[in-house]
Amino acid sequence: MDKQEILKKARKEQDEREKVIKTYAFRIGWIGVVLVTLFILVLRMLNKETVSDILLILMTQLAAASFYQYSNIHNKKHLVTGVISLVAVALNFAALLSQYGVY
Repeated sequence: MDKQEILKKARKEQDEREKVIKTYAFRIGWIGVVLVTLFILVLRMLNKETVSDILLILMTQLAAASFYQYSNIHNKKHLVTGVISLVAVALNFAALLSQYGVY
């Protein structure tokens, strides 16, 4: 290998490492968001408050992630998860609109 090939390979490895770190960081970030959201959800349920807005946010994220995974991996479980999440999004959106007297 000449010097240019070694440098090119090192840059590629560095790019891949950064990509893995970024993906892992987003995953950890979403885990944190979900944990805090679930905590708020439980508090609202204990106080007999509505939770449709929080569920709407969680289900929207799950639906978007599932459909994106299905479009790239074509695994049926991602499609099923996406469809179920999308139904949950619609139901929670309807519940939210009904809370505000729109629907």
